[in-house]
This record gives sequence, C-alpha cells and structure tokens, in this order.
Amino acid sequence: MKQVLNKTDFATEYEAAQNFNFLTKWLHSLRYKAIHKVFDQLSKEITDRPIKVFEIGSAYGRLYGLLNKRYNIEYTGIELYEPLYKLSLERYGNNTNARFMLGNCMDDDNYKDLDKPDIIIALETLEHIAEHDVVRLIERIATIKPGLFVCSVPVEIGPAIWLKNLGSFITGYTRHKEYTMKETFWAGFYKLDKLPPHTTGHKGFDWRWLAQTIRHNFCIQKIITFPLNLIPTGLASSVFIISKPRCWKMEDG
Repeated sequence: MKQVLNKTDFATEYEAAQNFNFLTKWLHSLRYKAIHKVFDQLSKEITDRPIKVFEIGSAYGRLYGLLNKRYNIEYTGIELYEPLYKLSLERYGNNTNARFMLGNCMDDDNYKDLDKPDIIIALETLEHIAEHDVVRLIERIATIKPGLFVCSVPVEIGPAIWLKNLGSFITGYTRHKEYTMKETFWAGFYKLDKLPPHTTGHKGFDWRWLAQTIRHNFCIQKIITFPLNLIPTGLASSVFIISKPRCWKMEDG
C-alpha cells in the first residue's frame, strides 16, 4: 500500500483496504472468527479475572473492539505507525481495560512492564517485519512465556499466490501490484530465489520458515488454513498458527 503524507488519510486508507470489496472483507474477517474460537476456550479456563491480552501490531484497534464486546479482557497493544495508533486512541483510548502503545515491537523496553499475558497475538503483522528481526521477536516472546502465542500470516508461495494476485487484478484491488508477473509466476512454483529477498512487504515471504521458528521456541498446537481448513497450505490465502510454551527442553549436543 502506498503511504501518504496525511496521517488521517493513511489510517482510513488502511482500514478501507481491508473492506475493499466483499471478498477482501470476508478473507480479512476469517482470522477474527478464528481468534474468537480461541477466546471462547480461554474464557472457559479463566473465569475469575480478565484475560490478559497483548497484541503486536494493534493497528487501529479492531481486535480490541471485537474482543471487548464478548469477553472480559485486559488489553495491551503496540503499534509502530502513528496514524493507526492515534485512530485506536480516538476510538478506544478512554476504555479503562485498554492500553495502546506507540512503538517498535523489537524494542525490549516495551516488554519490561508487561505482566505475564494469557495470550500474545500478531495478526497479519509478522510478514511486515524483516526475517532476522522476526526470529529475535519470537525468541523474545518465548521468554515472556504467555499462555498462548497466536499469529496469522499470508501465504505468498505456491499456487495460492497465483489465485490471490489474479483475484486482486480482476477485482481492482492493489495487492498484485507489489509483484511483477514474473515474480508471481516463480513464487507460485516456490522458486523464491527468483525473487528479491523478503523485507517488510508480502513479496518473498515464506510462512514455512516462520512456522519452523515458532516450532523451535514453542509447541505448535494447530495450524489452520484459510479460507477453509480442509485445503492444503499451497492453496490457502493465509495460515493461523496456535502455539503454547515449549513443553520440553532442547537436548545439548
């Protein structure tokens, strides 16, 4: 997405992109439906106090707004982009059970006062962070030992990218413009060596190394594919990963 100078326009443009048409709105809604199922279970396990939530990439506060309607939560979110942070404050800043922080999730100081959360969430965020930083971030989250770590990321490899970019082109959406036709072609064959190295966009992102990084630091409980959990990851639009703190110690040697 092209970043514009007007901060209000940037925030509202980001929100509008998620609701661009029926298809994009539906696809973006799937991760929230999945997180509701996670919280349905958490609310059964935690009944005597609010569920402590920490979100990485809180954007304009959509997740908080949805969760706060249904669950007893104590929420903290961190967002890097000031326009989105300000929009979340405008909407929810007066709520006593919400705290929004403007800052970089890679800064350890943002975690020093964090009480052990029941769940840490990163929805469609980790693909926008450089890979070497994501490794450090996952390791940092593991030291906090949340009850759950849940994330969702897009699938940008395999035939899925052909379907997504074609659909984007047909509907007039913008996501396909990040790729050249040649890059889309090679990404569909898993040939990421034919693409520029991944930075902070979608192009070149491989969810499989993220899953492996999580696996090294947590016990993965489930990987859900969208839009239907029955389809293989190569055809999925995104994956939703649920993990818990590691249940064993790595052996030396």
